Amino acid sequence: MPSTRTLGGALIVLGLGIGALVPIFLVAYPAAGIAPSDATNPHVVLPVVNSTPALFMGPAAFEIVVHAVGAFALLGLWARFGATSFLLALATLGGLIWMTIDVADNAVTFHVLPLIGADYAAGSAAASAAFGQLSTLTDAIRLAGHFSGGLWMIGVSIFAIQTARRPAVIGWFGIAFGAVFAANLFVPALLNVSFMTVPIWLVVLGIGVARTRGTSEAELVPRMAAA
Repeated sequence: MPSTRTLGGALIVLGLGIGALVPIFLVAYPAAGIAPSDATNPHVVLPVVNSTPALFMGPAAFEIVVHAVGAFALLGLWARFGATSFLLALATLGGLIWMTIDVADNAVTFHVLPLIGADYAAGSAAASAAFGQLSTLTDAIRLAGHFSGGLWMIGVSIFAIQTARRPAVIGWFGIAFGAVFAANLFVPALLNVSFMTVPIWLVVLGIGVARTRGTSEAELVPRMAAA
């Protein structure tokens, strides 16, 4: 069974790893000539992909590792604190779907995007269309992952409030931020809000979990029964 310090550290890694995408999108890509409004423009993106593939493959590889750590954290939280909780089991399922989709999304970026960039540089007429189709598909799948991730945040937050092992304010913020995260699927513009709120919440939750000492599911059940 992983320690609470290990689980907390894994949640912090997940939060910081997701937060690391913000300077990449807002600083690194614009410095390379890709403005936020050009993110789906193949004639802007693909030449940069071909000339500087590491700018895309590096963050993708990093996020694959980060989300693998996140999957470990989600499973560990369920195993340590609520293996008999139906609510936490469902939440964990949603969280694992989120982690899996993000790993797959970044794997596509790592393996497929450089190939399309090379085809574009070679003069392939189909490369632009392939990039457009890939972007549309991965964006939709990524937003579906956010829906599942939002449900995980809401479920974990409700569980934390019920068991009173974390300050209630963390749970209530988790419910609010999770609802916005899940709503990314229906209102993609909310993605900008989630990029700021979700990483912070994960880090705060991770700190709280890491500071928990000697707490297991056996200690939580009586508190739930008494509530």
